[in-house]
Amino acid sequence: MPRVSPKLIREAFLQNPLLPSLLKATHNLDQAKAELRWIQKELPQSKWKNAVSRRSRHEPLQYILGTQPFGPLEILCEQNVLIPRWETEEWATKLARAINHSANSNISILDACTGSGCIPLLLKYLVPNARVRAFDFSEHAVQLSLRNKEQAGLDIDIWRADLFNLRATDKLMPVDLITANPPYVPAEDYEKPVALNGPEKSVKLYEPREALIGHLEFYDALIDNLAKPLESKGIIFELGYEDQVIHTARRLPSGWKCGRFVDLSNNVRCVVAWEDGSLMSFLRNVVNGGYLES
Repeated sequence: MPRVSPKLIREAFLQNPLLPSLLKATHNLDQAKAELRWIQKELPQSKWKNAVSRRSRHEPLQYILGTQPFGPLEILCEQNVLIPRWETEEWATKLARAINHSANSNISILDACTGSGCIPLLLKYLVPNARVRAFDFSEHAVQLSLRNKEQAGLDIDIWRADLFNLRATDKLMPVDLITANPPYVPAEDYEKPVALNGPEKSVKLYEPREALIGHLEFYDALIDNLAKPLESKGIIFELGYEDQVIHTARRLPSGWKCGRFVDLSNNVRCVVAWEDGSLMSFLRNVVNGGYLES
């Protein structure tokens, strides 16, 4: 990324002495001004200088402010837990809309790799009759998601479990729909520079690697350790690569339909699948990027 020009630094300083520090992270004056507005809105004046200093070292603004909007919810954020993304909010909102337009508002949902709990909490908020449960391997994530549950005042069950080593004590039971935003960035892509579509510097410096680095093994585990044994009739998994879509489609039982959800940036974002003719067939209303043969 190009260095910030002295001219831009002077222009920023004349508008507000705090802006040049923010430019170190944003490299864009409009974005720096927007972030300063958020800092001034969300934090007392006594904390502005420290917040700007932290942001100048590329710490994500969500960790500094402590929250991230996610639909109508305000999700608590802290280091060691992945920050909720707008791409996740987009598909989770569309899923909730599809559920509400079907006759399945009392659907049972299990969210794996739940992180902050943003997906199950948003689904429960938007589909109040749904029975929602969630788990994560990270104790940091479980504790934060429990705090988010308490803050939102929503009734969902959250616990710690290992997707790759599920046990009889892991509270698992048959479930209609499985959702997940697993780690899906291959290790070789994680190491790429930003110029070659690698993660932003703030992501590498501050967000947990274990919540980001992963590939086909997670989709295998989601199908083989959850969807099949729990007799689920539908799945929607976030991803970032076409080969992850194709691989998941090939792992599905016979008689399933499978399609893609493409986000507003025109990137493939989810694999969506259901048993043909089942009550989960409403998931076709989430598909907007074509179908695959499973």
